[in-house]
Amino acid sequence: MIATSLIDWLNSTVVQTVVLTITGALQPVLDFFVDGNSRFYWMYCATGIVIAAYAHYKHKEAQSFQSQLFDRNVWLSASAINDYIIVVMTPVLRLTVLSALLINWKPVSAWVVTTLHSVGVAGSVTDSTAIALGIALTLTLFVIDDGLKWLAHYLFHAVPELWEFHKVHHSAEHLNFITADRHHPVEVIATSALTASAYGLVNGVFIGLFGDQLTVTTIMGANAFLFVFNICGGALRHSPFWISFGPAVEKWIISPAMHQIHHSDKVEHYDRNYGGSLAVWDRMAGSLHIPQGREIEAFGIGEETKDFRSLGVILGRPFAASYAIFKDRFKKPDAAAARAAEHASA
Repeated sequence: MIATSLIDWLNSTVVQTVVLTITGALQPVLDFFVDGNSRFYWMYCATGIVIAAYAHYKHKEAQSFQSQLFDRNVWLSASAINDYIIVVMTPVLRLTVLSALLINWKPVSAWVVTTLHSVGVAGSVTDSTAIALGIALTLTLFVIDDGLKWLAHYLFHAVPELWEFHKVHHSAEHLNFITADRHHPVEVIATSALTASAYGLVNGVFIGLFGDQLTVTTIMGANAFLFVFNICGGALRHSPFWISFGPAVEKWIISPAMHQIHHSDKVEHYDRNYGGSLAVWDRMAGSLHIPQGREIEAFGIGEETKDFRSLGVILGRPFAASYAIFKDRFKKPDAAAARAAEHASA
């Protein structure tokens, strides 16, 4: 009887929630050490620091490299502390209250495969084509994922209701490696749903056409193409270091300097360089800005930036502001204003 009660207690929702919360809180540490999909994976940070040090000494900058790397504001400001809280809070929420809202790519893939098979589409991979098809799958996933992240990023800027949530990311006053994951939970859900659905769709198509023997080429658990991008300075996009690849490369690849332009608080830099890895999406959309020297002075969203030093504002204000904007869309115009507009058009 006691044993049964103990088992029931161990399986209770409260205990499971506590376990998931602890697991989520430890997730960022695990991500840093073993997950190549993490944007602050230790290897990306290490190679980023090496690249930044090389660029610093090559250009003979006046400020010492050590003072830039260990700048107190970068790592210990109110903005940075909020970065750390969010990076711990997000996986906790993913595993608990947000778990039902997050889409898993595997059911999407299975549905696509079933649909293709139901209309007579089926195939298998041969030894002679396995490597080529595996590379094709890896490249396709990388390109589509990057394109959809660009689209999601664009929409979070273009749609006023969504921008209120994306302000959380842009309210960072100092950029460090952890700032990459400074996102409101609503943005995490929306972006994850979009990219997971696409991941499932692409995998489903390849499995349906060529069978389930294909595997994605990964390095340290990450898509090989994404790994190469990140190992070549991807972590420096959110850092105190200005690293430009030069105009010839930046027509194709988003450099750390280009993403820092995106975080600039200058009006002329707003809504520029949405891209994650590839610059082609911005080039096609007309939002590409290739910097001519160091153009930024500060990061943030203007006067409103200081409000986002509060965690309560970071989590709560986007809901209220977004709802107010949405509600205004359906407000009937004031009768006097409507008559005046009618009279003016007559």
